[in-house]
Amino acid sequence: MKRSTSEFFRRAIASAVSATTFVRLLPLVLLSTVASEPLRATDSFTESWNLMRQDEQTAGTAGSYLDEIRRRQDGLPVSDRFLLEESDRQSDDNRTASGVPAARIDRLFREEASRWVTVSAAADSTAQTATPAAAPDAAAAAESALKTPAIGDPARIFRTQAADTWQLLPNGLLYHTYLAGPKEPRLQMVYSRDTKNGRNVGDATLGGRAGLFRITDSSGDAFQLDVDGAVFARILPSEPSTALEGSDYRVGLFGTWKRDTTAFKLGYAHISSHIGDEFLEMNPGMVHVNYVRDSLVAGISQELTDAHRVYAEIGYAAVAGGAEPLEGQVGAEWTPRAEDPWTGAPFVAVNGIFREEQGSNVGLNSTAGWGWQGPKSGRRLRVGGNWYNGPSLQYSFVNRWENLVGGGIWLDF
Repeated sequence: MKRSTSEFFRRAIASAVSATTFVRLLPLVLLSTVASEPLRATDSFTESWNLMRQDEQTAGTAGSYLDEIRRRQDGLPVSDRFLLEESDRQSDDNRTASGVPAARIDRLFREEASRWVTVSAAADSTAQTATPAAAPDAAAAAESALKTPAIGDPARIFRTQAADTWQLLPNGLLYHTYLAGPKEPRLQMVYSRDTKNGRNVGDATLGGRAGLFRITDSSGDAFQLDVDGAVFARILPSEPSTALEGSDYRVGLFGTWKRDTTAFKLGYAHISSHIGDEFLEMNPGMVHVNYVRDSLVAGISQELTDAHRVYAEIGYAAVAGGAEPLEGQVGAEWTPRAEDPWTGAPFVAVNGIFREEQGSNVGLNSTAGWGWQGPKSGRRLRVGGNWYNGPSLQYSFVNRWENLVGGGIWLDF
């Protein structure tokens, strides 16, 4: 009897929160370490302006707003951190030499061709009253600062930029590949022992994901259009000619968004499954299941810290050949940042994937090992072990269960 959608959801949720699943996820939690919150850049023109004006109104002194910026200066570019340190040294010198220690600076931000911000200064009226002889010097300093701001001027750490910045074929992704996702477009070769069926298998993936264009606004929020595609092939090393058992083909087009530490994706994915000719010759009585999905897919990814990430994805499809409409996956990753990109760092990831045609059964995939990540591209090369337990990862074999234990190499995008 065909299961209702509500019954499918009830059984899937019950399976996902079962004690067995919890025990399988527990090692990932134990291996994770506490990390600091992601560094946040302080390059926002609006935030800088508000901090500055608030300090002027309450303290009436120049540069005190830098206390707030200094607490987050690690998030600034190297050039800006240098300017901030230089401003500290000049401020100390000025307080010693100047006769107007309470001089008020009225910062007037202006966009220059080089996108640096200039500053003007004016003497505080109270300071002028207390030391009238010094007022002309303060006014002259204000006019000079407006024309040629000093290298150490605090206002130079703030840069303006156009409301929207467009990039064609951008480097990197806003929404990254799931490290333990068994059906993600990537380059991989994994050899495993299927202990359920008593055979050796090799799962090779030839694919990738790339951005077509990206739009970034002044706050750092970004949108990117991605295209991906892959062939997921399974070979049988113990069979003559290393027979091809089957292959699944995927192509997708996604819009992705990134806001701070949260990323979203929405788009279309097509997947179709085929059985290898040599495998059909070895199994002449087998009936081919023409498994096809054309899905609308939505996903969300959240970076909890620099090293911890969780995600969830749901898809609904027009189907054929034994497939049912609903599919989804959830997962978590621990990927601490390497001190040196050449030495790399460990990783641990786990993924749960379900398809409606499998009822409430959830396939669990976990992987751990060592990886190297490109500092600019974001691509990650990994080597390590892998374990999968669940419905067959070759979608033509809808009714087969697998327990794969092995290892391999992955290049993720």
